[in-house]
Amino acid sequence: MKQKYFVAILFSFLFCNLQSYPVKASESLTVEQAVQAALEANPDLLAARQDLEVARGRKVNAFLFNRFNPRIGGRLWNRNNPGSDNEIDSQVMLQQEVEVAGQRGLRREEADRNMSRVAAQIQNRERLIIGQVKRAFFQALTLKKALSLREKIETLNRRIRDASQARFKAGVIPIMEYNLAEIRYGQARKEAFAAEASFQNSLVDLRRLLGWKPDRSIELNGQLRASTKVLSLPDLLQRAQIQRPDLMAAKREVARAKAAMDLTRRLIVPNPTLQGIYWTETEGPQGASKLVGGGISIPLPVFDRKQGELVTQGGELNQGRHQIVAVTRNIEQEIKRAFQAYEAARQSVEVFEAEVLERIEENFRFIEDAYREGKIGLLQLIVVQDDLIVAQLSYVNSLGQYREAEVNLAQAVGESS
Repeated sequence: MKQKYFVAILFSFLFCNLQSYPVKASESLTVEQAVQAALEANPDLLAARQDLEVARGRKVNAFLFNRFNPRIGGRLWNRNNPGSDNEIDSQVMLQQEVEVAGQRGLRREEADRNMSRVAAQIQNRERLIIGQVKRAFFQALTLKKALSLREKIETLNRRIRDASQARFKAGVIPIMEYNLAEIRYGQARKEAFAAEASFQNSLVDLRRLLGWKPDRSIELNGQLRASTKVLSLPDLLQRAQIQRPDLMAAKREVARAKAAMDLTRRLIVPNPTLQGIYWTETEGPQGASKLVGGGISIPLPVFDRKQGELVTQGGELNQGRHQIVAVTRNIEQEIKRAFQAYEAARQSVEVFEAEVLERIEENFRFIEDAYREGKIGLLQLIVVQDDLIVAQLSYVNSLGQYREAEVNLAQAVGESS
């Protein structure tokens, strides 16, 4: 009796503890949520955003009241006169270099333009990350759909195997036909396992892009099917000229290089250094005396007139101008290629949905019923089934290709969401 009571208590304890630690449910994730998560936590993007902090530090220095710190110095010396005590004289000097040719304003302009350029580069990095995330999401969704189809095919082959077993036992078909049905079922199971592995691997890639831990559970929430749209190539090219952040960054680099050259030319003008002097003498015509004075020093730009800096910056300016042309041409080529792929994918989906899709589902039902009723043999069923499987997987792949082409085109145009 005591033993039964103890077992009951132990069972109750284990049950309560199991109830205290429920299995974590999968997290539902839409493509919009995936993009937002990547923008917040993608490690590559977070690292790239630190370039903006580097540029901000440069701007802080440019906006200082004076970029030159004052300098203070002094001297002491012992005046040793014969027949008298030693006397100590002292001198204190204060120096301050000042900018007089408008360098401060030009330095601020160059820092502002550099900040703007870096911000555009980060926007471009975000554009590329968004494209990667969307492609990974829709690829995973495609593989999930293919996995679902493979599982249905596995179920269908299991039912056909069972039907073949019943017909073999009834003496209707030979053992070879039953063995063939068993082989087909095993092959379908193997392909379902492979599809499951591919789908799980795609989730691993997606988690990496989102900056999530590898064991975080995901349940994709989205439709692979999307309404197709007819787009205009000239309109896409025009929008890209306005929206592409890499083109903005190239143009802003030219503006920054111009501002840097203007600043360098101004730096040729020498900055004066103002001096203040306080001098004490322990012996003089009137005895001990104190002197207060000032001075100014100006370096002469005889040898260094920023020749090397101007040559370097001139090369950077020309490089930036050529880069604008190169980026513009690359954008045009990228959009045209993406547009052609988008059109091919769109037409492929429309053909499937208009002429093929309904017939595939209908024929899947017909062949199973026909085989069960003995109207067709197993070999004929396998041929028809293979054709239907290929057609249905082809439709799923067409949907995935359309989604990928849609993302690629949006990325080429420069859309940020």
